[in-house]
Amino acid sequence: MSKNRFIGEMTELQIITPSAPLHSGPTTDASLDNEGLFGETFKVTGTKNDFLFGSLIADGYEGWIPKNCLGDLPVPNARLIAPMTHVTLRASVKSPSCFSLSFRAVVHVISTKGDRAKIATATGHAFLSRRHIQLLADVKKKPSAENELVDIDWVGFAERLIDAPYKWGGRTAWGLDCSALVQLSLAANGLDVPRDSGPQHEIGAPLDIKSRLSKSNLRRGDLVFWQGHVGIMQDHHRLLHANAYHMAVVSEPLEDAVARISPIAGPITALRRPLF
Repeated sequence: MSKNRFIGEMTELQIITPSAPLHSGPTTDASLDNEGLFGETFKVTGTKNDFLFGSLIADGYEGWIPKNCLGDLPVPNARLIAPMTHVTLRASVKSPSCFSLSFRAVVHVISTKGDRAKIATATGHAFLSRRHIQLLADVKKKPSAENELVDIDWVGFAERLIDAPYKWGGRTAWGLDCSALVQLSLAANGLDVPRDSGPQHEIGAPLDIKSRLSKSNLRRGDLVFWQGHVGIMQDHHRLLHANAYHMAVVSEPLEDAVARISPIAGPITALRRPLF
């Protein structure tokens, strides 16, 4: 580690922007490896130029984040459970939107009134829909009628992201990659998994590739892996995945995806069934 990257003592800061890019190097043109979400904690271990190096507490992912994306926020006590939501300057739904948040962002709720929640921001406070958040204290509890978005079919959550743009390293509803689609969708049903498709090969139980494919014996929620790519079975023959060919999250016949992907990435490497 170079001396200009080392701070000396680790510092924990929060992401204060709707999302924050994790670059492979301390420049804006370095590749995007991942994204941090509003409120997530970033453990800083180094600095260079206008970037801080460290890791996201949420999944341990390392990278360089621009300094202006980080600051101090109160300890989060709620998380976003909708694919995305608008944050407004005032409690009224007619108030102008000041920014938007994506699924799994974490916030500190100051107070609630009616269907609006007042949250802390880097510049003070703002408001969002109370129905779009879940208190962290309630995560282990059954969802209430007020938070009906919690108890959802995880593939159903992925389906709500159909047509979202493809973005290498992206992790938000405004752009995401194949492994982020899997990670976020499983998280919607309470299962935390690794960020990248490589480690995701260990999710759940293995399925025999030859017998499952030859008999079309796959079911909703099964995961299909190639080298460097992963998709979700929507039913026994359709694959849901974020991909660079369509530059979007799409649903297509598995046989079409295999015919297009296998000449580039090789044959299917694994089939896995998530276990809850």
